[in-house]
Amino acid sequence: MAQNTQSKVPLLLLKTPSLPVDGYAEFFSTLDDSQYNPVFVPVLEHRFKQDTLDQVRLDIINASFISTPGRPAKYGAMIFTSQRAVEAVTQVVEDIRSEGVHLLDHLLPESVPFYVVGPATARGLRAMHLHCPILGEETGNGEALSLFILEHYNSLHQASPKPHLLFLVGDKRRDIIPKTLQSTELDPKRRSRVDEVVIYETGEMQSFKANFMSILQKNKAREVSTQWLVVFSPTGCKAMLESLDLLDNAGRLKSNADRGNIFVATIGPTTRDFLIEEFGFSPDVCASTPSAEGIADGIMSFIKEHNIRTRSRTNSSPKSDEKAAAAGSKRKADETVSAERETKAAKKQISIEESMGDGKKKATPENSEMEDAPNESSALSTEDEDEKVTEENTGEETAKAKTSKDSSKAEDGTAIEESSERKEKMPSNILEKGIIYFLTRNRVGLEDAESVGDLQRTFWVLRPMPIGAALGDGTLPDLENIRLMALPKKVFPKSHNDRFMTFVEKASTTMQDLKDNFFKGVEYDTKTMGTRKTEDVTFVGEGVYAITRSEDRTTHIAYSLTIPSELGEVQEDLGLKSQGSFIISVKNPERSSPANTRLPDPPKFPKEVIQEFRGLAWSEVKPNYLDYPNCQLLLIGEKVESATEPTTKDKKHDKETPKEELEQLEHENELRVEHLSGDDSIFHDLNISKKDYSKVPTTW
Repeated sequence: MAQNTQSKVPLLLLKTPSLPVDGYAEFFSTLDDSQYNPVFVPVLEHRFKQDTLDQVRLDIINASFISTPGRPAKYGAMIFTSQRAVEAVTQVVEDIRSEGVHLLDHLLPESVPFYVVGPATARGLRAMHLHCPILGEETGNGEALSLFILEHYNSLHQASPKPHLLFLVGDKRRDIIPKTLQSTELDPKRRSRVDEVVIYETGEMQSFKANFMSILQKNKAREVSTQWLVVFSPTGCKAMLESLDLLDNAGRLKSNADRGNIFVATIGPTTRDFLIEEFGFSPDVCASTPSAEGIADGIMSFIKEHNIRTRSRTNSSPKSDEKAAAAGSKRKADETVSAERETKAAKKQISIEESMGDGKKKATPENSEMEDAPNESSALSTEDEDEKVTEENTGEETAKAKTSKDSSKAEDGTAIEESSERKEKMPSNILEKGIIYFLTRNRVGLEDAESVGDLQRTFWVLRPMPIGAALGDGTLPDLENIRLMALPKKVFPKSHNDRFMTFVEKASTTMQDLKDNFFKGVEYDTKTMGTRKTEDVTFVGEGVYAITRSEDRTTHIAYSLTIPSELGEVQEDLGLKSQGSFIISVKNPERSSPANTRLPDPPKFPKEVIQEFRGLAWSEVKPNYLDYPNCQLLLIGEKVESATEPTTKDKKHDKETPKEELEQLEHENELRVEHLSGDDSIFHDLNISKKDYSKVPTTW
């Protein structure tokens, strides 16, 4: 039976409600016999920049989009990736219309395309009733849209120089589109200049703290036994903690902080880690997926684990209050859940068939409705939390222990097995270990590659696992710590004379994100060349890896391939071996570099990481450096023995050598792969359907 609002558990959603209906409100209003009362506390506000809006208006009425004899057009197209940008231009267009002086159909003719990333922005632009064609709404993410624009815009403007592209953005966005269209790797005739104009800013709503405190005070007066706060972005976190009186003068969590009956959940690990690193505050729950369901799973799991009372104690007796405290509704800050356990919400493992199309709506940037998502695609916004499904390890012991008596294996059948015995023997100079994948993507329009020259780019993926873990039977859990690395040279260093740059394309992401936004190709139409297609990626190898540090402070990455079972010319041409390694160094983003090796945006290293460079241009690699997109690395070919040398101290203590650990891990992976489906097991681990991708090739 549903309760009245006074007796329900307050659930404060720190976000602006979506219109006309908010999915979070709908879901939590009926959850668990309707015992929750969802209340929205808006955190963000978007402010238009009038000076830049005025400039856009002048560009339109001054015919910047029209070519005349002797005066080429300044702009040939506009790019929209957020609803706010559409709202801003709608305001400009309506102002021009209301003046009744200028003919918009002449100033913005049908020769000027509007490029969009999804249907929401497309709908907003169509509502302006202009003649400009609206293109790209099926692309779905920034990478796909940029490739679409590259082909379509070059089909419209084959001469050089081309009119610029006007990209209307907010102050928080990613640079995938300008970086792709202005890449120095492109033929100069194919490059297009992108003018980014910041037309709105996103910041904390000034009324947030007052509204938030008012709600807390009302709940306190009602003497509610439990209340939950759901945080959707780093914005507003400080104001929230200050309102709860949890921060000291230095902005860190007080040593004697008491949250009382207030519990905190985050939409994903980005916000969770921000709270931990910035304030020393550990939230109670981290959603396994960025959705109402993901938050609910985490809350239900936490309540069950801690035996927490959730019913309201309005008008309750002192005895019931004591019981509530005893059941765990009150706890000191030093009793908070660890960061590792926060991610462990119970989650049913989904099968490959289920993940590939059961007809259910998936969590996407457009339906997850995250607060900090001004752009339609998570590939476009720096504050979007690209949080996808993660298969969680419960950490409970099982009867079957493969590597030691105290091994523990995930209940969901995944392959990561913790072992304290393995951890004790672990070489001290192994900084990280895990699974590595190698993949390629063909050039646009090429269905089959006949050589390295037919490739657009080569990529490699690092999938870290706990340092003391072993590999058992089953598929790998999706732990939200995956890194996608791009290799512009397309081939790996084959000797010490080869020194190639690589960089972090995506970090702290999930396999679900890569499946949704990277693995699949995109098909699109062009006016001059017909239907064009960016091909799916091709998987060319899987194995295990270890990042090691030798006593001369050099860092290395060594790998051993498991798939394909027999290497061929494809792997040889790409520079892959059954066992290989590279010296790996990280570039200091504050030191200058040649233009052809420079990325448009540097990695956003925190101050303490920059200090670790000590002013040097290059430094040894620490695994946490690789968790920052655009981190640039130098790979130098070397013999695998150089990367797997034990330290003098480890020799004295009779520890395993890095080589022995890598070989043991490779052997475990080989047994796991054979048990799954041989070379096809790569598709199981990636949670994709084999029928949609070609087998791992060994010949071109």
